Amino acid sequence: MESYAAFCKPLLTRALASIGLNKAYHRASGNFLYCKDENGQEVPILDLLGGYGATLLGHNSPLIREKIKCYLDEEIPVHNQFSIRKPAAMLAERLNELLKEETATNGDFVFCFASTGAESMEVALKSVEFTRNAQLLALGQEMAQVANILDNEAEVVLTQEQRQQLKLEKDPTVQEIKLALSAFNQFQLDSKPTFLALEHAFHGKMMVTANCTHGAMYRDYLKRLKINTLFLSPAQLAEFVEMGEKANDILNSWLWLPQEENGQIVLTKKAFRTVAALLVEPIQGEGGVYPLSTEQVTGINRLKQILGCPIIADEVQTGSGRCGFLVASSDAGIDADYYVLSKALGGGYVKIGVVAIRQKSFTPGFDVIQSSTFGEDDFSCRVALDYINLLYADQRKLLTQVTQLGNEFKTRLEDLKEQYPDVIQEVRGKGLIWGVEFCDVINSDSYILQNIAVQGSLGYVISGHLLCGSHIRVAPSGSAANVIRVEPSVFLELSQVIRFIEALSRVCLAIRHANAGFIVAPVLGKQLPSVVADYRRRETEQEDDSTADYKAAFVNHLISADWLKEVDPSFSLLSDEEMTLFVENTSFNLATKPFKPARIRSANGQSVSFTLYPIPVTSKMIKSALAQNDLERLRHEIDVRVAQAAQAGNTVVGLGMFTSIITNNGKSVKNNQINVTTGNTLTVGMGIEALKNSMLNRDISQVRITVIGGAGNIGRVYAEILGPQFLEMTLIGSHNHGSVRKMNEVKYQIYQNIYEQFMTNSQSVMRGLAKRVVDCLSLMPSGALAGKPVGEAIDHYLNQHHSDQVFIRISQNISDIEHSDVIVCAANASEAFIPVDKIKRGGIVCDISVPHNLSDNDLINRPDIQILRGGIVQTPCHDSLDPRVRAYLGEGQLYACMTETILLALEQHKGNFSYGNISAKQVLDIMAIAKKHHFTLSEIKGNSSL
Repeated sequence: MESYAAFCKPLLTRALASIGLNKAYHRASGNFLYCKDENGQEVPILDLLGGYGATLLGHNSPLIREKIKCYLDEEIPVHNQFSIRKPAAMLAERLNELLKEETATNGDFVFCFASTGAESMEVALKSVEFTRNAQLLALGQEMAQVANILDNEAEVVLTQEQRQQLKLEKDPTVQEIKLALSAFNQFQLDSKPTFLALEHAFHGKMMVTANCTHGAMYRDYLKRLKINTLFLSPAQLAEFVEMGEKANDILNSWLWLPQEENGQIVLTKKAFRTVAALLVEPIQGEGGVYPLSTEQVTGINRLKQILGCPIIADEVQTGSGRCGFLVASSDAGIDADYYVLSKALGGGYVKIGVVAIRQKSFTPGFDVIQSSTFGEDDFSCRVALDYINLLYADQRKLLTQVTQLGNEFKTRLEDLKEQYPDVIQEVRGKGLIWGVEFCDVINSDSYILQNIAVQGSLGYVISGHLLCGSHIRVAPSGSAANVIRVEPSVFLELSQVIRFIEALSRVCLAIRHANAGFIVAPVLGKQLPSVVADYRRRETEQEDDSTADYKAAFVNHLISADWLKEVDPSFSLLSDEEMTLFVENTSFNLATKPFKPARIRSANGQSVSFTLYPIPVTSKMIKSALAQNDLERLRHEIDVRVAQAAQAGNTVVGLGMFTSIITNNGKSVKNNQINVTTGNTLTVGMGIEALKNSMLNRDISQVRITVIGGAGNIGRVYAEILGPQFLEMTLIGSHNHGSVRKMNEVKYQIYQNIYEQFMTNSQSVMRGLAKRVVDCLSLMPSGALAGKPVGEAIDHYLNQHHSDQVFIRISQNISDIEHSDVIVCAANASEAFIPVDKIKRGGIVCDISVPHNLSDNDLINRPDIQILRGGIVQTPCHDSLDPRVRAYLGEGQLYACMTETILLALEQHKGNFSYGNISAKQVLDIMAIAKKHHFTLSEIKGNSSL
């Protein structure tokens, strides 16, 4: 598995693992593929995918195998290129006979051979352009011949339209007309061809065929090749047919040819074909299993007549018996000129593709320039002929069987749809190719199912469930996210059909019951419960559907994987370890749907529509990304959500938890359409409030405090606000270069603030460190602060004249926390590092760092330590978030970072707020705004934020 991921398909392997499709099959027989479980035991998997239609006879069919053994024993040639190859002729002759009979054609076909369906389609496209090129060369010769009538004596009459198109001035000479006409006509002849295909079309993944495939993911990256393909919806097809000859004028082109008329030379239009071909699948498998309607077929045939272009019938998946016919186009009534066969034609063993071209559409010479290394090899052609003969043996017994089994599928799938009309949108197909389209689950009561819808992965998830839970293999249609495709062998037994229908019925019930846990469980190796529990929400609360005054958004993530059980209760059947596995596996696709907005009101009556835009990763996963400096993808996901929030009309977006760290406090966010905040200022403010509330019975002016990370963005603000109120303060920084200098700057700023406060209002009441500094300064001689910045001068004075006292201590030694009664942790560390044994007995630790600086495990043996993780905010009108996303919050509570976002929306604040480095002034400002709107400290947060 690791080798396949490393050397073959790294991204696909990860995607397969996320939905349980990462099986390694070691054996195949009949209707089954075989893999091994974790104990090495062989597990049979009922294969209803059949190589996307290639194994109509099942895997390793004994009916073909005996023939193959004989060919190997005969040592038949494989690489005998550039010779007369009899098996190819025999296969072509047989296909020619059957095609003429099935399509009621009098003329013969010419056959080109290849290895795969995509290569065969590419050959067909090359052939139609080869023929069109021959026609254009002939037209060019005609153009050169008729141009000779433009001699200097000729009188040429031009219309205004013709002069404009030829870019001629009034009264041009004959020679000027001749040159302009030649240039114009050559430009027209050199114009690129256009391929017409249908909406939902899939014709392969090669250079040209990918450009003729409708799914954007297959062709968008090739757009600079400028291969012209026009994809027709049923409505556009009908419109072109309705237009008749006007459609020919729009889609095809023309030349101006000179012609003598009544002694004058006039220019007449000579139409020629720009449309190279019209590509058609009778049933569009990859696009979502769409059989063409009668109206579409009629329109296709009529458009062919109008445009004079050939039709290429792509029968790679639908032909060779899959729909009960050699070519499904014959039954549908498509008047094709080219038929492309592959997949099932190889009998499940060999790689072969064939392009059958009506002789009237074939241009000699193409057979000389077209070749394929493995095309026409004797071995593959003989196997394909045996397969064809087997289909038609006993009066087409197997083809009749295809139709009968197909009718069985149709009946049972339509019965299932009737039973679950709210789950199954439509059942489509014919013969042994069927598609089941599920209704969109974007509004499911399961938030996980909603996200599956956003990610476009419902078909994949259902396929993973059926494989891991029922050992049944199906696949989604890559271009139709809600469709699963079924292409079984003709030898499928009725009991196996019933087994599939029963398993699919349980999936339908789980979707109806909003039970995402049931669908996901087997992918995680969990045994399915016998009952599909119902998790539909039945709240009867009357929702306030009035428009809020303002809109605010908030980007958040999972604290840990087990919190998904709160978000989606159907996951309650999974253990925490299984939840972690689920979140980590599904991180292949991080697209999510925003939560339904909560209505949060101010005390003054204004309201904010508050929407969470979650990222489905855990703190642990982000912590790992931070440690590896692998942030590009996470930053992109944040940018996506910020852009979504702006597009939805939000005026401000908050970055919660780790998202502020990932974005360097918001500075990496790539969006200037919305105001950004990290919520750090109110988080600090409420942390300070919580700390003060926890010390109501103590005189903090007599208490020592340490700020860990005191030189950092958050730590310096704590130090500036709290430091002056305590007896003394220690700032502890890292051993990084410049740490001491930065802490000194913080110290100088605190001294300057104290000085300015005193000078502004000498009567102000000061306590603690501030009072001690002011008392010392009152003894200072005049002019002692001259020559240096104020803060630095004060520090110099205190060191010189009051060295016996401690005011603000600078340290890089974490053990120095032992001097303090209160510790504020604001360090940006990837691991907890504070030695719990150095904390004073009965100490208070305010640890708002994420990740935490103090380990929860260390606290187990120190119940005397009072731990504060910040403050929870009480909403003024007791408004709450959706119960599924409250995490540790109770009714009427919000986190401070969320509250800051809401307050900025209420104030209609312009510009970013807690963005980059924050200041003490911002903390005081946001606390004043919180007070204005009556958002208050609800309780002290003591539990982990991780």
